[in-house]
Amino acid sequence: MTPLQRSRAGATAFFAINGILGFAFVPRLAEIQARLGLDDAGLGLVLAIGTAGGLVVGPLAAPLVHRWGAVPVASTVGLLALPPLVLMGWATAPAVFAIAFFFFWAADALMDSCMNTRALEVEASYGRSIINGFHAWWSLGSIIGSALGALSALAGISLGIFLSVLAVLAAVSLLTVWAAGVGAVPEGEQSRNDDASGQTHHLSRRQALAVMFGSGGALLAAFIMAAILVEDVPARWGSVYLTDRLADPGAWIAVTYVVLTSAMTLGRFTGDRIVERFGEVRWIRWSMAAVALAMGAALIAGTPWAFVLASAVSGFGVATLFPAAMRAASRLPGVTPATGIALVTWFSRIGFVVSPLAVGLIAQGAGIAWGMSVVAVAAIAIIPLAGAALRERAT
Repeated sequence: MTPLQRSRAGATAFFAINGILGFAFVPRLAEIQARLGLDDAGLGLVLAIGTAGGLVVGPLAAPLVHRWGAVPVASTVGLLALPPLVLMGWATAPAVFAIAFFFFWAADALMDSCMNTRALEVEASYGRSIINGFHAWWSLGSIIGSALGALSALAGISLGIFLSVLAVLAAVSLLTVWAAGVGAVPEGEQSRNDDASGQTHHLSRRQALAVMFGSGGALLAAFIMAAILVEDVPARWGSVYLTDRLADPGAWIAVTYVVLTSAMTLGRFTGDRIVERFGEVRWIRWSMAAVALAMGAALIAGTPWAFVLASAVSGFGVATLFPAAMRAASRLPGVTPATGIALVTWFSRIGFVVSPLAVGLIAQGAGIAWGMSVVAVAAIAIIPLAGAALRERAT
């Protein structure tokens, strides 16, 4: 295996591990809500507090990558995410769960930036689009994590024991990848990243934000936050929606998560060919129109089959959004690729904060179906945003 192939394998492993960890507890979100004694608004608030961890530490990713490289930082923060993940499984008080989720999401935000920086370094070496493929492995990891979470619930395994065992396996995997050196930086790629925009990796957070928005990054920030709503709400609130609709939703929850993440995985494994064939902006506009129609119709129908179908459309439609935003972020003028990716990833965390708050508050006042409607609204908003936010890729 060549150094470049080892780099690609290492980056792929980071995406897969991150996907497994991030979704292992999601099918059991309704169980967590009941154990913590929270209503919909309370659950939204707890999740928002947790996801704020990414906002606090997200901008640190760029200086860490410039100092030590994407691979060592991704490995380290991946390991740091495991103790709070275990604590989430055992927490019985909302405050404890929120604190654990805060630190888990903080580590996840750093790993997210690092592994995307790494993936785009490898893509630059290959000289062709492969970023959707990396995200496909993340989606495959989310399928595995979701399936394990759902199966552990059906088997009657406590969430604490399940997440503890998963954390041990993840630690062994991360240490193995790091020790094997499969993430060695190809010669010249790190210097390319550091030198891409002069000294901009030494800018303060405020200066970097000013440079980014001066380069048209505001539209890209809005695009990524809307994309997060489309991707995050069906995955994280689907179990709550189905629990509200059905007396025994266990099997439907499992099916929905598998369908959603399988469709997203298929969309990402085929994404590089699709965007080359139809054009990135055109494809995103078509797919978001389909998502808005499918989710709106499913919520009106109110049947589990309709929601499963809408989840499949949403998963396939959203597949290329985040990879497209990461590539556009790496090309923002005036900042290094690592800085652009870190800033856009930071804005995606705002989406993760807004998502549970919006859904929780709307659900509390009007019902969970209305809360889920933010998916259709965000998809419609992306249609005009795509052309301006991804203009460099479109041309």
